[in-house]
Amino acid sequence: MINGIKPKGIECSGCGSTMNAERFEMGYTICVKCSTEEKKMGHVIYPHKTGGYVQVVDSETYKDLNRIDRRGYKGKGPRQYKTFKVDEPKKVKTSSNGGVCRIKHLSYDEALINVMNYYEDWGYDRTIKYLRELSSSGKIPLRFRVRLQDKVVDRCMKPTPRALIRKFNGSSV
Repeated sequence: MINGIKPKGIECSGCGSTMNAERFEMGYTICVKCSTEEKKMGHVIYPHKTGGYVQVVDSETYKDLNRIDRRGYKGKGPRQYKTFKVDEPKKVKTSSNGGVCRIKHLSYDEALINVMNYYEDWGYDRTIKYLRELSSSGKIPLRFRVRLQDKVVDRCMKPTPRALIRKFNGSSV
């Protein structure tokens, strides 16, 4: 409103066409077509999983923010993913002996004896590390390691005869 009167139309200072009165009230003297100011964009920022807010930025900053933001929207339509090229299928290595494994592992009984002797000498923590070394070096398969580790845990949790005597007799030996 100008002096309490709402004008029907105001002329643009650039091209002379009729301009919106609301635009004039905001302080602009040129129309949208003549304007050189860039369009403002809204970039959504998520400080947490929910509760995002919009930051108003110019279009160039909007593009940069979307480029570096993993949640940024890339444009109209579905997300744009990088294209990838499928190369020739990799050749599957086959063994010359028809798939027979030639790795020599310790037998389960041998490994059990070794591990229990190691436990008696060095204790629980070092025995678990020893089992990991045996497995990673290929001396025992993983399934043996799991079974042997269960045996070591059972042995560790089993009370000694001296502890049982103290518990049930109530006296120390």
